[in-house]
Amino acid sequence: MSSTQRRIILVTGANKGVGFWIVKKLVEQKSNYEETVVLLGSRNVKRGQDALIKLGSPSNVFLLQLDTSSLESIIRVTNEIQQKYTGQLDVIINNAGISVKELSVDAARQTFATNYYGVKLLNEHLLPFLREHGRIINVSSQIGPMTLYETSKGIQEKYTASTLTFTELDSLVEDFIAAIKTNTLDAAGYSIKSCSPIYGMSKAALNALTQVEMRQWKNMKNLLIVSVTPGFCATDINDNAPDARPVEFGADSILHAVNSPLGELENGAFYRDGEQLPFISKPIPRDQWKNVSKELNQK
Repeated sequence: MSSTQRRIILVTGANKGVGFWIVKKLVEQKSNYEETVVLLGSRNVKRGQDALIKLGSPSNVFLLQLDTSSLESIIRVTNEIQQKYTGQLDVIINNAGISVKELSVDAARQTFATNYYGVKLLNEHLLPFLREHGRIINVSSQIGPMTLYETSKGIQEKYTASTLTFTELDSLVEDFIAAIKTNTLDAAGYSIKSCSPIYGMSKAALNALTQVEMRQWKNMKNLLIVSVTPGFCATDINDNAPDARPVEFGADSILHAVNSPLGELENGAFYRDGEQLPFISKPIPRDQWKNVSKELNQK
């Protein structure tokens, strides 16, 4: 790795929460690169501009208006990166994510548009820009494996199959949304008792997507493609829960995957704080989350 090399990193959903702290830490950290250019993705321009000001308007951070749920927005950003940054990227951090509390088809469509389809489309469009040994970091959640744990064995096997394809995964997602529409989630093998079934399945799908992308793309440019959870952090998505870990710790979890030397991470795996996690795991009772967050904070 040359000490004079420039590294270009895109962070989606970076105007607040974990995404903002990722950018902040990237600006502050020392590295072997001469320069780290950070593209701060924000769906709302004003909020993105406010984030830049809050960061102190660093000269190496640039705002990109990006709504990952919009194909038009993704295409526009793709063209902008091609024109302004010579079509080069080293790291894509897919941090943008939403959670809609109600159990409805509209809520599912909104959630999957950002948490799954948006990530899939953005990665497909920006894949040609990634340089040798580039990295794709899909920001997931422990809720994904816990929600998958509560599904039938058949669904679990499909989501974790080593032969799963993009087309088959899309079909699994559509089957889940269709079951919501027909009110047949239980009969289809899903649990409506899950903490957040739509959000949880969107993150289970994202973990599965990470595996499929890894198998399809890793040999193109020796890419590293992993999913990472920031842990249960106090953000807008959980109304800044008082029993959650500080958001900057969550940013550290993602940055571990960004900065770890090649060979230290297993391609396609799921991580938190540098520790590999299973794709299916027994749910943690809500009253124990505080203890888990406390334990993570002490690491």
